[in-house]
Amino acid sequence: MKGIKCLASAQWWAAALTRALKTAAQTALAALAANTLWGVDWWALLGIIGMATLLSLLTSLAGIPEADGTEATDDDSADEDADTGAEG
Repeated sequence: MKGIKCLASAQWWAAALTRALKTAAQTALAALAANTLWGVDWWALLGIIGMATLLSLLTSLAGIPEADGTEATDDDSADEDADTGAEG
């Protein structure tokens, strides 16, 4: 599912919001790690988190493997290893 038509799908929204929340958490942790806890400009931090979350949602318009049903599973990677002769 790509583009605007995906906006009608509950599965797409669930996957996109999960990705956006993960992005927000990762951004917050990275920003906090870069500064000391007491020296953080909280408004700037909120703006950075908001922008990263928005960009994550916009990027999801290009397609989300979880919503498309094309995400590789552990079984798929085991099959690929068997095909190539790789172990592990």
